[in-house]
Amino acid sequence: LKHPRNRLGSVTTCIRRELAAMGRRGQGLGPRQTALLGLAWLFVTSGKDTTDYYATLDVGKKADKTEIKKAYRAKSLEYHPDKCELEHDVCQAKFIEVSTAYEVLSDDEKRKVYDKHGVDGLKEGAQDSDNAKAMFRQYFGREPDGNVRIVRRGGQMMFVEEGEPGPQENIYDDTSVIQLQQEEEVWKNYIHQRDEPWVVQFYKPNDDESVAIKGEYVKLADTFKDFLKISAVNCRKQRNICGQASIDSFPAIRWFPLDREAPPEIYEGPLTAKALGKWASEMMPDSAVVVEDKHQLRRWLDGVKSGPAVVLFTASHSTPAMWKALSTEFKPPRANLAVVRRCDKNGVFKTPLQRDFDVTIPQVVHLDPLDEHGKIAEKYTFELRKEVLTLWLQKLVMQAKKAGPAATFKEWTTQSLEAGECSPKDSQFCFLWLKAGADPHVEEAMRKLAQKYRTDPIKMLWVNLEMTPSLLDAFALEESETGHTDFFVAFRPKRSKFKVHKGALRFEELDAFVDGTLNGGPLEGRLKVPRIEL
Repeated sequence: LKHPRNRLGSVTTCIRRELAAMGRRGQGLGPRQTALLGLAWLFVTSGKDTTDYYATLDVGKKADKTEIKKAYRAKSLEYHPDKCELEHDVCQAKFIEVSTAYEVLSDDEKRKVYDKHGVDGLKEGAQDSDNAKAMFRQYFGREPDGNVRIVRRGGQMMFVEEGEPGPQENIYDDTSVIQLQQEEEVWKNYIHQRDEPWVVQFYKPNDDESVAIKGEYVKLADTFKDFLKISAVNCRKQRNICGQASIDSFPAIRWFPLDREAPPEIYEGPLTAKALGKWASEMMPDSAVVVEDKHQLRRWLDGVKSGPAVVLFTASHSTPAMWKALSTEFKPPRANLAVVRRCDKNGVFKTPLQRDFDVTIPQVVHLDPLDEHGKIAEKYTFELRKEVLTLWLQKLVMQAKKAGPAATFKEWTTQSLEAGECSPKDSQFCFLWLKAGADPHVEEAMRKLAQKYRTDPIKMLWVNLEMTPSLLDAFALEESETGHTDFFVAFRPKRSKFKVHKGALRFEELDAFVDGTLNGGPLEGRLKVPRIEL
């Protein structure tokens, strides 16, 4: 009896030898032999784990997986700390027993071994670290500190957090990186309910690589701080958040997009400020329209329904991150932002639009959409910083709101005609400005006209006569001198009827012509061609 339990084999061997010797001496099964047999049974059974997992879950030995799972859910809920009315240690022990039983009986191989050999047939310490961590999370509702062991103390099983060595303090305090604080409410407010994209680095201050990239990550934040949220989460202090984000290696960088329902994007490139900056810029949402020539610019301007039209001329081959951020903040209908890329800073190999507008690079301009491909209404002459540009754009937005709906003549193109604009089925009045030159007085008159009738249910369009001379035939203008002459035509496409303005192209006379037409003035001409082609 003095032998420790780990020498149980020696004790039982001695007892067997004594019983055998008694037998050889011809002694019967007297009180001594009976006591030895009882002692042997006591030692054998005291070293054997007779835990009944089926009884723990209160299911029969022939229970299927569905029954086992259902029983486990009920039992784990019964002993969960939110529901259990027993002492804390008892609840924890019972919860571990239930979870261990489920782990064994829900696994076909483990269940086979258990049914044949019992708990001892399973590997000692079958609860590996991952399984123990999973039980810990379910019971406490948080991530453990380091590895988790399940130990037996005082006859009950308990969780033991081993803890991690090394520092655990934040490393991004007092930098331009937004160090998200420990409260989960902060994470929910900033990330789950975000209204803009976020870059988040998950790190551990006791991880060498996490510490090594601190300088590069701070450089990234310094560069993007005005137009992108660059943040960090300390996974030593915020284990729950890191667990919910499925972070298992460090450092881990994620892009949380504008769409709250979309999963985060994983960064897998080099951990340098340059590489991270390129990736972040590519990931940023971009509402700016890329235009390369005057035709694309014209189509963009024609699509402007409200708000100012603003263009950035840049030498960059991609839309700059700052302009992307502004295009998201000032997207239609608030404002309309476009970009002309790959301009030549030196002015030697200018792009077509750079040459047409004669701008230095980089340059931001506000366009008046009335001209054939837009005129510069105002140049931005301040430092290219986001906060200053934001104020300037806000001023343009307020001016546009005060002016009301956008007042402009749209270009009449093949695409717009095919889309139904002033097509044979269109019943609205169309007032067509047939442009043959670039007379600033006429353009100013047309601008005023568009402004006055901007809320009327009519269409005001312009078309280049040099590109579409067939319109001269359509409206019986073939004998006119068109070299320096514009025309103004009232057209009712569904009726194929029109009327040409005969007077000077001054605002007062144009206004009287439009007003008279809308108030019942007759359209005397009939279209001279079966179908207009642009």
